[in-house]
Order: sequence, then C-alpha cells, then structure tokens
Amino acid sequence: MDFAYGARVVNMMIALIIALTFHEASHALMARIQGDRTPQIDGRLTLNPIPHIDPIGTLFFPLLGAMVGGFLFGWAKPVSVDPRNFRDQKWGQVMVAAAGPASNLILSIVALIGMQFMSGAQDGSVMIGFYRLAEQLVWINAILAIFNLLPVYPLDGGTIVYELLSPDMRRKYEEYVIPYGSFALLALMLVGGLSWLGYVAGFWVLIARWMVSFVI
Repeated sequence: MDFAYGARVVNMMIALIIALTFHEASHALMARIQGDRTPQIDGRLTLNPIPHIDPIGTLFFPLLGAMVGGFLFGWAKPVSVDPRNFRDQKWGQVMVAAAGPASNLILSIVALIGMQFMSGAQDGSVMIGFYRLAEQLVWINAILAIFNLLPVYPLDGGTIVYELLSPDMRRKYEEYVIPYGSFALLALMLVGGLSWLGYVAGFWVLIARWMVSFVI
C-alpha cells in the first residue's frame, strides 16, 4: 500500500466515523428535544465518537472495504429511544428517524463549503490533507443519508414509512418487511444492488455544489 492510497483509506475512515457520529448524535438530540432522556442517560447525546462506535460495523467492515477498494459499508451502535416519552406522539418518531439522514446531508453541505474555501490548496501542503478529508465527507455523508432513507427496516427510511402507514398496513409491514429487511439489504450489497447509490449521491452533490457556489 503506497502512501497516497494509505492516506485515502485513513481519510475515508475518519470521514465515516464523523458521519456516523453526527448521524447517531442527531437521533439522540431530536429524541431529547421530543422529551425522551433515554439517549442522554445512555451517553449517546454527544459528538464524542467512542460511545457510538460498533467495533465490527464502524471499524472492521469499513476498513476492510476501504482497503480492498470496494463498497464502504458501516454502521454505528443504534440509539435507543422510548417513544412513549415523546411530546408529539404522532410525528415524534418520524422526526427522530429523519434527524440522522438530515444531519448527514447538512454535514455534506458544510464539507462542500469547506472545500470551496480550500480550493486553492496545493499538493504537498498541509491544507490539501483537509481538502481531501472534506472531499470524503461530502460523498460519504451523501451516500449514508440516501442509504438510510431507503424504506426498509431497520433503516431510518423504514421507520419513517412504518410510522406513516395505516394500522392495517403496519401489520403487513411487520409481517412481510421487518423480519427480512436486514437480509434483503445484505443480499443487495453482495450482488451489487446498491451501486446506484453512488449515482444518486452524485446528483445530490451536483445540486449542493451549485447551491454553495451560488451563495459563496
């Protein structure tokens, strides 16, 4: 592994840990705003990545994927919430679920803004390292947000869809989707069925880049 490739792997891992940390912390923050202190009690209302790290999902699998040049797949420890404590019983769970992907889209835009200010960085300078990290943050946050919005449980999109369904449709969702969601996602990843995420993320990055260039 040459230095350039090693630096890219390190940047990918740092960007993923930052993205996952913001994702889970945003779930915790929205739950607290909704009146549930469970994530705070569990120590998850923090931007310290350590409480959010899952050794297998946050470190092993992403590092393996980054080193072999494949799909960078990872996850953090899920944030536990108690919806019974939510102030808004109708929309509370939806807002908590949506907070994670929303935070990643926002972080992607923030990284693009950073790239805009560092656009003059030269190879070999210290600034180019931060530029490359920001570049990874843009793409990883975009892909993570889009992936989590898929309407498949246990992803955030699955939770959102479940909360919006009628009682009858919820029972069918519980019977036909929830038990098989994780297996379906794994199968899609193994056969390359999620490769389109990169194209959707690219479309998002184009729009976000236009927004940033228009403002700055």
